[in-house]
Amino acid sequence: MTDSVILVVEDEALAGMELRETLEKFGYRVPELIKRGEDVPEAIVVHKPDLVIMDIRLKGFQDGVETAYLVGGEFDVPFIFLSAYSDDDTLNRALGTRAYGYLVKPFDEKTLRTTLELALRRSREYRERDKDDWYKKALSRFPRPVFLTDEYGRIAFANDATRSGLPVSAEGKVGTAIHMFFERPAEVTELLSEAAGLRAGKGPARAALKFKDSDKTAQLEVNPYKDDDGKPTGFVILVCVDGCK
Repeated sequence: MTDSVILVVEDEALAGMELRETLEKFGYRVPELIKRGEDVPEAIVVHKPDLVIMDIRLKGFQDGVETAYLVGGEFDVPFIFLSAYSDDDTLNRALGTRAYGYLVKPFDEKTLRTTLELALRRSREYRERDKDDWYKKALSRFPRPVFLTDEYGRIAFANDATRSGLPVSAEGKVGTAIHMFFERPAEVTELLSEAAGLRAGKGPARAALKFKDSDKTAQLEVNPYKDDDGKPTGFVILVCVDGCK
């Protein structure tokens, strides 16, 4: 994940400069070095780093662990510790901060880079998961039935309304093909194919489909969600039963 911004908090000037040069050689962007823990919050606001590398033993009013507690409480920025100490007390204090990594001096470049890449990847995965969770929480309270499926129509998420507002025996279980809810599954395949070809900004693909083992009909509105290359990776399916608007 080169081109990421990494903030270095190190009060030993020579060690800090060497670390900065190594990080820049890897392709990371490194702002000016920070020497005191109390200067970290302002530096985060100014530079918006993707990761903070912080020495545990800092001069000033607060050491690296104390600074990490403040960073974790106020900013959504991952950090790893840098220290010449690996005693149990130091490790326990570090573990209490939920740091993304711990480097003991001296370390080689391979270990440094691996630790950084893992921390950046974990941070990105957590943020994406939190983003997905936010959408799911919002959709859960939506008054109409909503499904999220993969590109084949297999259910990845179903909101509460799907369990109370649809005349189907299945309850939107993850992995179930949405085709199985309807009398003619082939019509669902055709609808998803139509939706997959929609261009950005166009309205949803629509179809009226009859439920299996029921006299009720659903109006389905389907939009695709796509990857960076424009390939459909799944669908958002909004369901309306018996002519709702």
